[in-house]
Parts: sequence; structure tokens; C-alpha cells
Amino acid sequence: VGADVWAGLPLRDAAADVVLCVFAPRNGPELRRVLRADGLLVVATPTPRHLAELIEPLALLRVDDRKDERLAESLAGGFELSTRTTCEWTMALDHGAVAALAGMGPSAFHGDAAQRGERIAALGEPVAVTGSVTVSTYRRA
Repeated sequence: VGADVWAGLPLRDAAADVVLCVFAPRNGPELRRVLRADGLLVVATPTPRHLAELIEPLALLRVDDRKDERLAESLAGGFELSTRTTCEWTMALDHGAVAALAGMGPSAFHGDAAQRGERIAALGEPVAVTGSVTVSTYRRA
């Protein structure tokens, strides 16, 4: 289901066993509303190392060093952290994949797309890029 978490999810109260948020906004009270009492909230957030090799060459926005802290603040009172794991991998990307990654993140709304395309074209191929996320699991408080 795709929906705007700020407008309310199209689910009844306590309907979900698991809620997954991947690089998405989190409305703690709404997520708690739809999650069963014994349910699990799984949140994937980028670490500062995510796409690090592309930040300077493509003038991408950096991941906030306080990302985990801000996540905890957004869920405080309604959820308790169960586990937190960092997952990292390396990707060998062609220019099309680099453009897709840069185009789906917050940097897509900042800067000039044509200029970003020129910068991508100047990269060698394949481009070795680090994927790095923190996967946090929460239980209802």
C-alpha cells in the first residue's frame, strides 16, 4: 500500500503485523495506530556512508550525522528500539543506475538536473558505490 503517512494510512487500527519504512517519512502516532500490540516497525535509514562516492562528484546532499537521533526522537513515547544493525554493500553501477539513484533521493529536488547529467557522464564506468543503511526495529511502547 502506498499512502501519505501524514494524511492517515488506509488501514484500520491494529491491522498490521509489520510496518516497513524505507527512506520514508515517519509519523510515529499513525504508525503506532495501525500496528498490532505485538507488531514490529522496521525502519531503514541511510548512514553518512550511503552513496558517499557520489556526493562530491554529483553535488548530492549529505546524510545528516544525527539521522539515528532524529529517528529516535520522531518515535519517542510510542515505540521502543529493539535492534539496530548497519548493513553495507558495494555496487558496480552504470551511468543509468547512477542517474536513477541520484534522481530518487532528496538531491533530485536541489540543483540542476542537466548539470547532474553532465557530471554523471564525466564519471568512469562502472562506478563503485557504497550502499549503507541502518535497519532499526521497534516495538510499541
